[in-house]
Amino acid sequence: MLRTYKPLDNHGIFIYQTHVQHLVCEVWCNATDGQNAQDLLSEEFELIYSARDWVKIAVDEIYEICKGLTDDERAAIREAFFINNDIESLCEGASSPIELNTLHLVVEQRMKSLLVRFYNELINSREKLDYYNNLVENNNNYDFCPCCGLIRIESNESPFREDNDHYLPKAEYPFASVNFTNLPPLCSKCNKKWKTIKNPFENGRKSFYPFKPLENEFEIIVRINDSDSTDYLSLSEQEVVMGFNNDVDKVGTWNWLFGITTRYNEEVRQFSKTELRLLKFKFERNKTRNHNLTYHEIVSDVIEEYIIDKYDDRKFLKASFLRELLTKSEWLAVYHVL
Repeated sequence: MLRTYKPLDNHGIFIYQTHVQHLVCEVWCNATDGQNAQDLLSEEFELIYSARDWVKIAVDEIYEICKGLTDDERAAIREAFFINNDIESLCEGASSPIELNTLHLVVEQRMKSLLVRFYNELINSREKLDYYNNLVENNNNYDFCPCCGLIRIESNESPFREDNDHYLPKAEYPFASVNFTNLPPLCSKCNKKWKTIKNPFENGRKSFYPFKPLENEFEIIVRINDSDSTDYLSLSEQEVVMGFNNDVDKVGTWNWLFGITTRYNEEVRQFSKTELRLLKFKFERNKTRNHNLTYHEIVSDVIEEYIIDKYDDRKFLKASFLRELLTKSEWLAVYHVL
């Protein structure tokens, strides 16, 4: 994550994870002959159960299957529930998610579809939008996706919202389907086109936790591998090299999930010509007005301007590109063709 979200301290949407924990750990995992599922339901969940036939039917059917679970199978389900919902520990590599194929088949064959349906249907769009608006407002109204920093996102005044990404995919880890500490809003390009169903924790990967402040603020490093044939007005993909100052393992996962290096490389090559034109204009104005500023001073001034609101209009990338130009005054030769 280029930036992370400051989490909401409380919101009504978090009650759904409380309901799911109750249902999985206290109802299904306590299923026994002589009792019905409804006998074990909390008053709050019983309201949901009684108001929706599809909830009642599925809860009862799963309860009957769970009567046959052994103590070890029940314990494994409870353990998986709590481990797979501690998203921060998973991100830090302090624990590993428990896979569906290690649990009783009832989890994958019956619980999974119901818990995913809870996210899709039990939580209505109004509640999701309200949570999104509160979260964005709580984060100084982020204007651009905090994951990539490239795509403008919906404001809290919009009737729409960005995608809630299941950081730990619900298809593989249904116990976290309605856990909103597992649901950071991302732009649709990050979520649908790049991350899709990738698991950020596979093969022991570490990852940035979307709701924890970064230990180090990101600095993107741009390097131009130039040669005698380099055309600064049309840089090639191989000539632009991206680097990062942050945790190398977590950056690796971030890059793998969202194609960050590829996307940033493309962005730099797209705006480089415009940035050169703007600098040419500043140099010409400096000369016309006899300000006598040096190359280094002019470029440094622009960098400082960009840093003021660096997450607006890719300025965090533009500033890094200009830092590289400070070491390459030879690009001034392109003025003749600009």
